[in-house]
Amino acid sequence: MQRIGARNRGTPGRFAVALAAAALVAGCGSEPSHAVPAACAQGPGPLERALARAPGEVKLGGTRPSACFVRGGDPGGVESLGLTFLPAAEHLAVEARAQPRGPAAMRLGFLIGAVRRGTARGGVYSELARRIEQELNGVDTHAPAFQTGLRAGLAHG
Repeated sequence: MQRIGARNRGTPGRFAVALAAAALVAGCGSEPSHAVPAACAQGPGPLERALARAPGEVKLGGTRPSACFVRGGDPGGVESLGLTFLPAAEHLAVEARAQPRGPAAMRLGFLIGAVRRGTARGGVYSELARRIEQELNGVDTHAPAFQTGLRAGLAHG
């Protein structure tokens, strides 16, 4: 039987740990993240405050609303986006129905445009997009304010 010197004991274990760490680091960044950006899941308040800048540049913590809809998002991410985007759409729709020429109509248009832009890639967000679009029931989507917001949201939302 061969005797392993004290200096070499544990070397294979250290090598295996180093190899595993290198494989993990090499794997990082090789595939796009499927996680919804944290700023997109902070609830409707931050989203509505960001929409106050529409039709200009609207960002949630540096992220465009459309970029919140990451390709291949997981169910938890979809739910988080629903808890952020749907209440904002509901609130803005109430105001837009009451004042079709007001700022809420333009912000709602921007939000709808951004959602359409973000979900155009298809996939797991179709039901959420459908539910958000339902909030347009009774909203004058031909009003100039809504159309201005919609065009801006589709372009850079």
